[in-house]
Amino acid sequence: MLRKFFKSQDGSTAVYFALIAPVLIGFAGLGSEASLWLVTERKLQHISDLAAYSGATRALSTGNETVIEASVQARAASSGLQAGDTMVINIPPTTGPNTGRSGFVEVIIERSVDRYLTSIFTNDTTPLVISTRAVAGAIEGSGEPVCMLALSPTASPAFSVGGSGVVDVVGCGFASNSAADDSFDMIGAKVTVTGSCLYAVGGISFTDGLTLTDCDQPQALQKPAPDPYADLPMLASTDVGGLTRLDDRAIDESFSPTEYLIDYPGMPTALFDGGLTLQGDVTLGTGLYIVDGGTLKINANSVITGVGVSFYLMNGAKLDVAGGAELDVQAYDP
Repeated sequence: MLRKFFKSQDGSTAVYFALIAPVLIGFAGLGSEASLWLVTERKLQHISDLAAYSGATRALSTGNETVIEASVQARAASSGLQAGDTMVINIPPTTGPNTGRSGFVEVIIERSVDRYLTSIFTNDTTPLVISTRAVAGAIEGSGEPVCMLALSPTASPAFSVGGSGVVDVVGCGFASNSAADDSFDMIGAKVTVTGSCLYAVGGISFTDGLTLTDCDQPQALQKPAPDPYADLPMLASTDVGGLTRLDDRAIDESFSPTEYLIDYPGMPTALFDGGLTLQGDVTLGTGLYIVDGGTLKINANSVITGVGVSFYLMNGAKLDVAGGAELDVQAYDP
């Protein structure tokens, strides 16, 4: 009987399985734990990417690092950043090919993950640290050329088109450097604005009359457009002291400057003190038209023409173009 028992092969498979089962279960557990690490790494990378992109987008409209960091933190928190995670924000990046590059943001996120089966096999109970890194930024010189630009960083609005105004530019776009919520503002059902694209540091309010040929939507929260006159000396009150001050007046026919600035002896110049109004059909002669304070106003349905004409607004002077007005002028070219 005992001899028969020793020769029996019944149940041998179960014995083999019992011997190798712990090994199989161990490998399965290790695979599951490694998969958990991989999923965690992908989640953290997603958070890092979104946070860096958010910071770079905000950096387009401001150089204030506190504001940029707040944008990064808010996006990371809304994307799944946990209380125990560690996030480092570098503005600009401190490592990699974009080290020190203005307008770029580096985000590094770390998360500690407890070990389970791996601690048994490796005899290491130290939590595994998973780290991800993302860098985002805007490339200088990108974007559409701009031919109408509001330079004020705070005006509200800085660029406004209302009434039945029509603004149509060819081969270029519009930009407003104001950070106000209404940096660019279109008011009225009859307003039409056409250009390649529209950029604003702050917010944009527009109507169905906006047509953009080179971008799908107006671009808010953008980097300020460079001042095209930044390298040119700006006229001050002392520079125009020798000119005759023409009081706030209206021109309704034709006008040509007859005086000259000492620094620009070849450029005919006229100085309007407190404002200038153009109304009706007006032909302007070649020269520089300086408006010192007040408003350069172009009345409704006026038609303004001229060759070699440039306007210079100083000491807070503003431009006001009423609905139906047409401007066909070419800038002064010395």
